[in-house]
Amino acid sequence: MVTGNQGPFPAALGTGAPTRVAHLPHRPAALVHGLAIDTTDSGLRALNARTGDEYWRFERRDRGAGRPSVGASGDTVVAWFEDGKVVAVDVRTGNVRWRANLSRGGSPWAEVHVGAGQAVVQSSRDVVSFSERSGKERWKFKPSRFCEGAFPREIRDFAEHLTGIEMGCGKDSHGSLLVGVDNRTGAELWKRNVPAQPEQADSHTLVMEEADRIQIREVDRKSSRRRALIPDRSSSLDGAGDGIILCSKQFESPGNAGANALTGYDARAGKRLWGRQAGAGHSFGLAKIADGRVYVVRNSLIPTGDPRRVLHADLLVLDAHSGDLLHTVRLPTMKVPRGERVTDLWVHEADDGAVLLGWIVGPDVLAVS
Repeated sequence: MVTGNQGPFPAALGTGAPTRVAHLPHRPAALVHGLAIDTTDSGLRALNARTGDEYWRFERRDRGAGRPSVGASGDTVVAWFEDGKVVAVDVRTGNVRWRANLSRGGSPWAEVHVGAGQAVVQSSRDVVSFSERSGKERWKFKPSRFCEGAFPREIRDFAEHLTGIEMGCGKDSHGSLLVGVDNRTGAELWKRNVPAQPEQADSHTLVMEEADRIQIREVDRKSSRRRALIPDRSSSLDGAGDGIILCSKQFESPGNAGANALTGYDARAGKRLWGRQAGAGHSFGLAKIADGRVYVVRNSLIPTGDPRRVLHADLLVLDAHSGDLLHTVRLPTMKVPRGERVTDLWVHEADDGAVLLGWIVGPDVLAVS
């Protein structure tokens, strides 16, 4: 079943101040152009992140459907089902662009990536690239020669026709193997062991925590090599993007994963650009960078043992390069769900002025736009 788009395409919020807060019952698989892409038991649907209204829906009605893995670009949503079927949907219209069939199987933790004009998905034996527009197969890459149970944990596009495939080796693997691949042919250019979950700062830069320091690495077709260090051993890597690295200083009290300071660094040389304090009685959740802005929630601290677990919080919008405060959005008073050990709200996704907030574990999110 394909509904097609219902009404006009949601306009991007742009640089204006967020004013609307809506509740979404499930954490979407992707956020693009103000649409929250949500998986269903047999397909996916696009919701207007500002209103929660359904914009389009795609459902499979044959056997072997199930909830898919999803990747999205500004133009295309790609869904990969465990029976090997791949479906590409136009973001704006909800119409199917192309379909493909791969061999059944693959890791349920595998990444689906859409970018640089390609859709990259996993089959039972290979990582396969398709043209984003036409669905024509471009190349195959065999990860199994690196480790047993290998799967693509994260895929990133760099300059000079380079794609970095971060390979995990089983569900409980804490490290990864980063492989540089020519995104026109699938040819392996280089490989390097890295800690899990490095962050991409720009088209030539990866950032990662290693040996209690934050490394800034130059990435090109020749190799991945260290360019600079952020030497502050008390800082943790929050995220990166738009040429900026975000680091936080953590509280040491048990059960609180919040930070009392957030710092922005230049991704080229690791130079400190700005810093911001959460202030007494508050902590920062995990922040995100999008469109030249930093989104971070300033949470009120809830005393240990307080049975009410009522959270007061604000969403701060900062200029990514200066740290200047652009907007403050007061969030509705919320009760932290039972089962959430960490009480802070985090930013999960941000795109085109729409922001998804939630706790670490629970599926509920707030959409701020």
